[in-house]
Amino acid sequence: MTEAGATGFGWRPLTNVTPEEIEKGRNLPDSPPVATSTYHLTELLQQEIQVVTRLRELADELMTAQQALQKGECFFRRYLTSWDELERGGARCDEFVYHPLHAYALTKHLSLRWPALQEATRRLHNHSHHLEWILGREASAVRELDLLAAGVARLHDYYSLNLTALTQSNLISLLSSQPIPITIPISVSDLNYIGSRAAAANIWNSGVDFLGVALKLSLENNTSLQQPHSPDTLEPQHLATMFNRTVQMHDQLLERKGRRSKHHSAHPLPINTTLAKKRKYHKRVKEKGEEAVVLGRAGTQLQGIEQSMTLCRGHDIRPVNITSHLYCRYINNGSPLYLIGPLRMEVVSLVPYIVTLQGVVTSREAQDIKVTSAAFLEASSTVRFNGGKEISYQRTSSTAWLYEHNNNYLKQLTTRIETLLGVSAQEHVSAEAYQVVNYGAGGHYTVHHDTLSVPYLTHLRIATFLVYLSDVPQVPGD
Repeated sequence: MTEAGATGFGWRPLTNVTPEEIEKGRNLPDSPPVATSTYHLTELLQQEIQVVTRLRELADELMTAQQALQKGECFFRRYLTSWDELERGGARCDEFVYHPLHAYALTKHLSLRWPALQEATRRLHNHSHHLEWILGREASAVRELDLLAAGVARLHDYYSLNLTALTQSNLISLLSSQPIPITIPISVSDLNYIGSRAAAANIWNSGVDFLGVALKLSLENNTSLQQPHSPDTLEPQHLATMFNRTVQMHDQLLERKGRRSKHHSAHPLPINTTLAKKRKYHKRVKEKGEEAVVLGRAGTQLQGIEQSMTLCRGHDIRPVNITSHLYCRYINNGSPLYLIGPLRMEVVSLVPYIVTLQGVVTSREAQDIKVTSAAFLEASSTVRFNGGKEISYQRTSSTAWLYEHNNNYLKQLTTRIETLLGVSAQEHVSAEAYQVVNYGAGGHYTVHHDTLSVPYLTHLRIATFLVYLSDVPQVPGD
């Protein structure tokens, strides 16, 4: 999903700034973020299709150099076999990467197979000019694979994936009991990897669940695991040790900090049966049904996070006496632009006042803005108290900051925003630059206030105008 926001009317005013000065001070990212950007995942897929076509030709050409290829050919074939598995799963369609497990499989294919192929190819450097191309191509960093694994773990945290169905190539969650096919089988090694990355990202409930299933299947099949980044294998007893350590850390965190915060998540009850008998956990479970968490009512940080997760699952937690007062109507705000074709406005909340508008941007404008933003996308960050930037699992997406001179449609969009809201959205004076955000598999932003309370700011955000530039179906093809 891609969204654009004109945020912070009245924040950080800048005057007498020219487009040349802005672009001079900006550095484009060295490499596009893959794990946190569906846009670049789609580009990666299309690039990989071309790479494999060229690689097949090169593999046939190098078959004549048998001695030099004894090791190199092995890695060529492994890489192509790995791609064949993706292709059988439907990887020639862009929608393939919309599925979080498919996105994980694609990134794993490139992150783990390509470096090994590069190393074997170094010895064949003088055999073909094509080898220069192989050695010069950058594979996705292992961090990209880690982020995607954590994204899958976060989806489990939010939507309670059925991990038994997952091992049978079906994705079932709280959103729907209708299984979504997984065309690329998930292995025990994948389950173990996702579980370990979940724990590293402080998603401890998902870590326990994924590692537990990995251990169960390993014991049932009496098989050892091939580690992704090492020739060594993990025996079932080592998996058991890893699982038990994760359970212990999960329970300790639950004891000290509770089941959820902005920085961690855990199960409601300890895994350890002795700890689970403690009175405080029984009291919490007993009272859970009595706690009415109502949207808009001031509460604890935990309640705010739970509200957000409930909304993400598609539930409206407001009582009927509030939702019954919401309405839709057509508006033109006195603008000649909308007199003939007024916009459909839906009031989704009265306090705070939130509305959605249909047709603010055209599909052509949305596509053009997305294409423009692609070159500027980089890993999203949050603002520290001292004004510095921080990249963390609290915000997993990619962000591009665009100014009106970067795209021909943005100046028009600014005028529309001013007409619709009745405020000044003048660039550098009363509004920030446009912030275009793209989310990857399991991408999210922890519950937060859009305004900033930091000492170095004298002009604060007072409003946010959010435009959805694209949508992602739950099931490819829907």
